[in-house]
Amino acid sequence: MGITLVTGAAGFIGSHLCEALVKSGRKVRGLVEKKSRNIEFVKNLGVELVYGDLLDKESLKPALEGVDTVFHLAANVRPQKWVYSRTGLLNEFNKVNCEGTKNLADLAKGRVKNFVFYSSIAAAGVGPMMDEASNTMPGTDYGMSKRNAEEYLLELHKKEGFPVRMVRPGSVYGPRNFNMTPLYQFLNMSFCPTIGKGNNSLPFVYVENLIKATLLVEEKGKAGEKYFAVEDPVTMRDFANGSAAALGRKLTGFYLPKSFMFGGLLVKEIIEHLLFMRLFPLRMDVRLESVEIASGNWICSNAKLKSLGYTPAVGFGESLVKTVKWYKDNGLV
Repeated sequence: MGITLVTGAAGFIGSHLCEALVKSGRKVRGLVEKKSRNIEFVKNLGVELVYGDLLDKESLKPALEGVDTVFHLAANVRPQKWVYSRTGLLNEFNKVNCEGTKNLADLAKGRVKNFVFYSSIAAAGVGPMMDEASNTMPGTDYGMSKRNAEEYLLELHKKEGFPVRMVRPGSVYGPRNFNMTPLYQFLNMSFCPTIGKGNNSLPFVYVENLIKATLLVEEKGKAGEKYFAVEDPVTMRDFANGSAAALGRKLTGFYLPKSFMFGGLLVKEIIEHLLFMRLFPLRMDVRLESVEIASGNWICSNAKLKSLGYTPAVGFGESLVKTVKWYKDNGLV
């Protein structure tokens, strides 16, 4: 068996994937940037680390030597600045998420037997009941960049038989997700800053279940196909209440009124229109569409994934307990 390459190996999901691959006895190589943090965990697993940049094709060639399987997770997922031109953020996301993916795929052609691409539910857009055949209508720049990458890879599959399989993860939670630390800190104060009353369903997925789904798609998924990797529908209220209970808390404050958020974001977008730019407070893409996304039903079917034989590795209640334990053990709450 050849080498398995994981891009974005030092990240939240990448580190879990590397851990699972090493445990299964595979020889794993991780592609990381020189500025990557938290590389010690995967390094201590015995993962061979190579440095490279998705925008520099020459730097990717050593990473692909002897590789027969690629898991491509590396991506730009959030704004790096507070202010952009109207198309600036999309251009920035497309550079890494689309053009960088093209570079890697072009070099992998004819070399690898399997190329598993981590896309996102954001590539599909938001809807009350979606499956992989639904029309894609991304509502964010990040989602558009992921959809652009999907379309390139699908075309490469159609024209040249490129062995791509696509995983569309939901909102991923679990140990090592530092980005969700503020949410758990709020929950530890018995408050959840949810837009609306939280009765809407959102497409969550626990990281261990995502890894199980990923490996199943690699093994049994059909080339040229997409697979939503999400739990069965869960409401934001159930997620928040369950997480708070795992923290030993009971929520007393729960939601921010939609009307309040809508008014504030309307003012923000008027200012953006007048200044011919877009504003990203705290480097977050928050706008009018965000209110609808956060308060509406967003349900992605996992029936196609289940048709491969998928069942969750960890149940919903247990996943909340394991997640909270990690935040506690690491002094984050």
